[in-house]
Amino acid sequence: MDPSEPHGQPLQPERPSPAPPAWETGGDQAGEGPPSWATRGAPTDPGTMGGGALGTPQGFPAESAGGVRGTPGGFPGESGWPGWASSPVPPARRPRRAGWVVAVVVALAAVLVAGVLALRPAVRVEPPRQQAAAQGPATPAAAADPSAEVPKLLAKRAKAVLGGDRAAFLATVDRRRAAYYWSQAALFARMRTVPFSAVDYRVTDQRNLATASVRRRYAPDRVYLPHLQLRYRFKGQDASPVLGHLSYTFVLTRSGWRIGGQGDARPEWRDDVQIWDAGPVRTRRTDRTLVVHHPGSETLAGRLLAAAERAYGEVAATWTGPWERKVVILLPRDQAEAERLVDMRDLSSIVALSSSSVESGPGGRVLGNRIVVNSTVLAPYRNLDLQNVVTHEMTHVATRTLGDVPLFLVEGFAEYTALRPLRRYPPRLTRPALAERVHAGRFDGRLPSARELRSRDGQVAYDEASTFCLWVVEGYGEGKLRALYRAFAGSRPPTADELDRGFREVLGVSKRTAEARWAAWVRARL
Repeated sequence: MDPSEPHGQPLQPERPSPAPPAWETGGDQAGEGPPSWATRGAPTDPGTMGGGALGTPQGFPAESAGGVRGTPGGFPGESGWPGWASSPVPPARRPRRAGWVVAVVVALAAVLVAGVLALRPAVRVEPPRQQAAAQGPATPAAAADPSAEVPKLLAKRAKAVLGGDRAAFLATVDRRRAAYYWSQAALFARMRTVPFSAVDYRVTDQRNLATASVRRRYAPDRVYLPHLQLRYRFKGQDASPVLGHLSYTFVLTRSGWRIGGQGDARPEWRDDVQIWDAGPVRTRRTDRTLVVHHPGSETLAGRLLAAAERAYGEVAATWTGPWERKVVILLPRDQAEAERLVDMRDLSSIVALSSSSVESGPGGRVLGNRIVVNSTVLAPYRNLDLQNVVTHEMTHVATRTLGDVPLFLVEGFAEYTALRPLRRYPPRLTRPALAERVHAGRFDGRLPSARELRSRDGQVAYDEASTFCLWVVEGYGEGKLRALYRAFAGSRPPTADELDRGFREVLGVSKRTAEARWAAWVRARL
């Protein structure tokens, strides 16, 4: 799948699995021939991460450029109880009669009693717990400003993750909310199994997005609900950060702002799911490949690692542009977890997706290099078929920075690269779905549209796209195929005129002429 989509929106996943063709003996394993090419399909609705079926994370949605700064009111300092004036002392007089002395003593006693009654409220009257909570914590006005205090709290949380400091991590959470507090303790334990080299939490929208229902849920505490972003890197792997979105609900306690919950934002803003959310992780790695998986998936993780190491050479043979030349493969436990990771409802016909984060702003940097596999579908694959999947997705990772290249070139180039080791076989064997359509007289001679490539029955469209690239290579050379790909790089999809101009500049013919010649070649070869 393509790692990016116009304006940072996700592309749809790839085609479903076809029935394998009859092959001659030989292949990666005993009795194997060219693969059954069951690598991709299309879900019913888009994902949220860039790459193939993934665009900007669900983002990744692009990072906010700031937002309106919140102006929450601070809590004024408590005025305390008023100072009480002591009763005046009567002037000294020379006692003349015993009655006067008794009168003076009685008067003094009255004054003392009045003084005690006057002073007792200041010493002994305190608001009950419920009343104090309703009035708000006795916190300085400066500490009550979340725009200043929440970033500091998040910085402490990130430092605690990297330093393995459980106490400091949990100190960012409101202890009064026991269920959430202990869920965060479990989260910290899982995050300690992840090979982080950098972790950073950022406020990307300072507006307080807490609704009335959220405020009632946390009442009587004051709440603050901004949009946040988690940025992280894996040790020895990521040259650029990976972005994830969060929505912590912060509550103002007597000790300052603390995290009281999450996931309280409106339905359209959903927190991104990370692989460590489902349980502790393990890793298999080389200097350039990292496979992140759960305990129990060691065998499949090892197969993916070996396939990735072979794929680098195939990608280098077709793509000469700059890229990190490192790949992270995420191996969720099953299809249900994969669907949560990529925020899709049905991956039953999807084997793998490449993903990237797209940063907002004029630059729109493409960040991260992830391949997410559907272990439920992939586990039974033969090694040769698995190799096709990994090489195809790695090609997307390598070319992901070029922007809105036409989808028939994006998917066609990736599939051409994956099938390149089998170029000794005729196209009718390596593209059986298209060969069947040609023989049935139903081939329309048109390059596949984006809609056809994204459809659940997109296998023929992928064969059409890859044979177009094969036709360009046989007639003009791989250099011209790369040049045609780069001709359409940009931040927006090319118009029809721009598409035609690119064909003329690179191949010397119009798009219509190129399409007609390719169609004739397909009918002759398949």
